[in-house]
Parts: sequence; structure tokens; C-alpha cells
Amino acid sequence: MSGAAASLLLLMAAELGNLRLPSGESSRPRICSPGAPPEVSAAPRRGPWDRVREQPFDSLCVGLARAQIRLARDAAGALELARRLGRDWPARPEPRVLEARALIAIGDAPASWASWQAAVERGLNLGREPGGEPVSAHALRDYALAAAMTGHAEVASGVYRRLVSLLDAWPDPRHVQRLYLEAAAASLRRGATQLDEAIGYLLGAQSGARSTGLRAFTAGMLALVRAQRAGKSPEPAALDSAEAWLFVEQARSDAPPRFWPVLPRHERLAVASVLIERYSQTEASELWEAYVTALEQSAPEASLLAFARERRARLRAAEQAP
Repeated sequence: MSGAAASLLLLMAAELGNLRLPSGESSRPRICSPGAPPEVSAAPRRGPWDRVREQPFDSLCVGLARAQIRLARDAAGALELARRLGRDWPARPEPRVLEARALIAIGDAPASWASWQAAVERGLNLGREPGGEPVSAHALRDYALAAAMTGHAEVASGVYRRLVSLLDAWPDPRHVQRLYLEAAAASLRRGATQLDEAIGYLLGAQSGARSTGLRAFTAGMLALVRAQRAGKSPEPAALDSAEAWLFVEQARSDAPPRFWPVLPRHERLAVASVLIERYSQTEASELWEAYVTALEQSAPEASLLAFARERRARLRAAEQAP
């Protein structure tokens, strides 16, 4: 090895020795693991996945570590790094995974879903088959979000079933409740056959929800799911006026609280409609109208659409009544 190459490797090792991955991000690519076969990599080196492999994959491992650590604080920067790695390593799935995660972080779900598919085409195995590339719990959540936001309800629901067994990856209890609520929403989108599953998730959220917003979210979603299961309009949720109006304001916002579940905006408005009904029929009707309009523009499950239209008709009638 030349003196210049040796110096570069020493510099990279020193830099990466100080890096730490967030909780839930511990999965590392096999090519960066100590047990990687000789044809994949050479002798181990210290790095953010405990070891970084020498040539020919050391630069890929270093780049992946840098991009993953940057993801939480600078998604656009992580996206740029991931795309650069994708150009340098066009046959590898790992840069595509980071690209997909950065895209969902900046709110581009269709592009994120396309990047996930590109990673699968390059050998990423998102199932549980032996030998599959390890994927962190946080990466799996990003995959579920991309699926949910692009209409792949069945895929999202299946991934959330796996994620609720990996809750230790989220030490913040608010993020655990967020995951339960996202899982419930994924089940609700699939209609009548998944409503019991949705209620199970919501009861899990209810038992641990401490923040005002998450308690309200859980109460509203429970009212929606139970009403759809019973085939009738939801009972107005028992929430005090100030809490209900605050939830409406936050649900309407383009930037809701960071610890809230990531859902399409019209689904937040549906929950807000249920929470505010006892205080304002007009507000509840307006919020629900926005939900039904957005729902009709997608490809909703038939029972969900029928339920949404029935409640819209009831709210319109109540609004027009003396």
C-alpha cells in the first residue's frame, strides 16, 4: 500500500472513530461487518458499524456512515451524499436505501418509494428470509411511510406489524405512541377486515400516551375506528374545548408537532373533525368535507369510503337544521 493510501485510511479511521449512530440505527450492511467473506472485503477496521472493511468497500462504508449520521439533522445533505454514493456504486442497494430515507424525510414519498424499489432490484431483501440484508428498525419505518403515502396500504400494514415488535428502537415514549398510531392508520385504510387490528394498536397507544396531542389523536382515532366497525357515525370524543381547538389548529398546520404520527393531512383533519364536533358542527363538517374530498381522489377501500360519505351526509344535514 502506498504512503498516501495508508495516510488516507488512517485519516478516515480517526474521523469515523468519533461518529455514533442514533438509537435504532444499529443495522449495518454485511459488506461493513466483521464477518464479511474475503471476496466481499479484506481485514476489519474500526468504524461506525464497529468495523469498516478495507478495499474495495471502505469508501462505501465510510460514505454510508456519514450519510446515515447526517440524516436526522440534514436530510437534504444526506440525500446529496446518498446520490453521490449511488453514482459511485450503481450496483449496490445501500445508497438507494439512504436515498429513499432522505426523500421521505423531506416529504417526497413517491420518489422515496421509487428508490426503495431500486434498492430491491439491486438485491435488498426487506423480508425475513435468511441471508437478507439487515435493515434497521428506523429504516423499516421509513419504508412503511413511503408505502403508506403512495397508496400501498397492504405493504405498509405488513411492515408495521413487524415494527411493533421492535419498539425498543425508540427510547422516547412519544415515538412509540407515534408508531402505534401510524400502524392503526395503516390498518384503518384497509377497511372493515382490519379494524380489530387498528383498535389493538390504538389501545396500545392509549395506555402510554402522555402528551396532550397524542392523547387527543388516540381518542379521535378510536372513535373513528369503533364507529366504522359498528357501522354508524362516531360519538363525539370527550375532550375539553381548549384541547379540541388546539388539536384542530395543529392538524390544519403544514408543520404539525414532530412527535405526531406521519399521516396524510386529510387523515389528520378527519381526526380533528371527530374531536371538534361537540363544539362546532360547522367546523366538524368543513374538516370532514376536506377528508372525503381527498379520499375520493385516491383509491380507498369501499367500506371506508361508504362510511366517510355517510358521515358527510349526516354532518351536512345537522349543519342545515334549525
